[in-house]
Amino acid sequence: MADRNSAARRLLELCPKLGVDYVFTNLGSDHPAFIEAFASLTAAGAPMPKVIVCPHEMTTLSAAHAYAMLTRRPQLVLVHVDVGTQNLGCSVHNAARGRIPALIVAGLSPVTATGERVGARNEFIHFTQDVPRQQEIVSQYMKWCYELRAAETVADVLARGVQIATSPPEGPVYITGAREVWDVEVPETVNTAMQWRPTRLAGLPGDAVSELCTALAASSRPLVITTYLGRHPDAVNRLTALSERFGIGVCEVTPQYVNFPGDHPHHLGYRRNRYVAEADLILMLDVDVPWIPSKVAPAHDAKVFHIDADPIKLGLGAWHFPALARYQADTGVALEQLLEAQSTPPSGRDARRTWIADARRRAQESVSAAGSGPITSEELTLAVRDLIDDRTVVIVEEPSGSESIPSILRMRTPGNYCGMGGAGLGWGINAAIGAKLARPDATVITLTGDGCYLFGVPSSAYWVAGTYRTPHLTIIYNNGGWHSPRLSTGWVHPDGAATRHDAFWVTIGKGARLADLAAATGGADAFRVTDRQDLRPVLDRALATVRSGRSAVVDVLLNSVSEQVLG
Repeated sequence: MADRNSAARRLLELCPKLGVDYVFTNLGSDHPAFIEAFASLTAAGAPMPKVIVCPHEMTTLSAAHAYAMLTRRPQLVLVHVDVGTQNLGCSVHNAARGRIPALIVAGLSPVTATGERVGARNEFIHFTQDVPRQQEIVSQYMKWCYELRAAETVADVLARGVQIATSPPEGPVYITGAREVWDVEVPETVNTAMQWRPTRLAGLPGDAVSELCTALAASSRPLVITTYLGRHPDAVNRLTALSERFGIGVCEVTPQYVNFPGDHPHHLGYRRNRYVAEADLILMLDVDVPWIPSKVAPAHDAKVFHIDADPIKLGLGAWHFPALARYQADTGVALEQLLEAQSTPPSGRDARRTWIADARRRAQESVSAAGSGPITSEELTLAVRDLIDDRTVVIVEEPSGSESIPSILRMRTPGNYCGMGGAGLGWGINAAIGAKLARPDATVITLTGDGCYLFGVPSSAYWVAGTYRTPHLTIIYNNGGWHSPRLSTGWVHPDGAATRHDAFWVTIGKGARLADLAAATGGADAFRVTDRQDLRPVLDRALATVRSGRSAVVDVLLNSVSEQVLG
């Protein structure tokens, strides 16, 4: 019997032509057409994306997320009807908030029931999984949702999906199709990928360039605030050049990438709010939350400008950061325009540099490398810093360390730092898989909180890492629970009962041997550190394990978030 040239097979054949290298999947009863296509294409030696089977869907999209961060190419995430879509969970939020191009394809229950079509209903779950509005599970996070209704349109639907996902502001798309539709035989498709290129943002209008150059030259304390400019490494180089030419301080807030060299003398750190009130000009570049309005505001006479791929944040609800002018533009192009318009340093640059140096001096933070008592988060991060070189990719998911960790690491190489961009915990240990696939020669190190680690379904993440040979080092900042809810409660009720009685209900990981969860998959080695004298030797052994080709997880016990006993 000849292999079927199904719609599923045509989709897989087209994927490599559109830059899709991997299918991250957890397969189900809606996927016989895809499984048949995997088998027939593999047997024929035909080009197709490599299949990465994941025991949990949190792994699928999170791995695709990090791969896209480092390559800017969307990957295919294939999930099982409504239940698999729901199991994607908060990875959908992360992809949307991180503006990550991704192709999520989900099956729909078949609708024919008497066997007249290939793929018709033949199991009881085809009735219970037939929900009327499956796409609404994720639609508010998607750039585009579409159901493949005619199998012969599969090539155009996929190409359009890639086009939408990769057009700025980038984001995930969700494509569905019933089981019978994926199994329909369709003629060979013509590769029209060149006709489905994504849109490109332009730069600033001419009057905006002159206005900004004039304002920057006239300012005394100019400040750039950015979060995700570094997704395009060339933009980092241009921001560095602009900062040096004018004398501009740069602050990174919850960075998703290296946006500015961390060791540059114009770098003003990673603390949100710190310089907002004293700056007389603020240039927001690719940033969502430049400051917290309840804590600080720009001076009444400060000039505020905003250049962004997504300047009005249509995907967010309440969002108010007024600016004199706001431009949807390619930030790298805009920076190049400003450099060309101001080819020599304007007057006042030395005075601006003096302000930057003084601001850095006033904000100088001392971090103790050792002490008594439990290991501190800062001490652990200092030890991690010694492991990093220019071939290291660091993935950070430690919410309560979102300012302190980058402040200590001060990463300098574009493309060597990844932050998730959202608030859906469990991303990091799965993102490491995608990062290693994208950069096989890199050493991937993930810094994660103990709560984040558990949310990431380690039984899935490290099985995949071992099976598909993506070794990486995970370091758990284990304070025995969720630190962030305790911090939030203290900020809102500083003298409340929760603080007085140490009653926060957050000690979820206390006593657990977390690294052993990874070791149980057979895909990683487990290490545990309770004494600071062992910290650096154990980190060195774990890193050697990773470099030998096997993942390692180091569970580092820090000061407990609470002494409350649950149960």
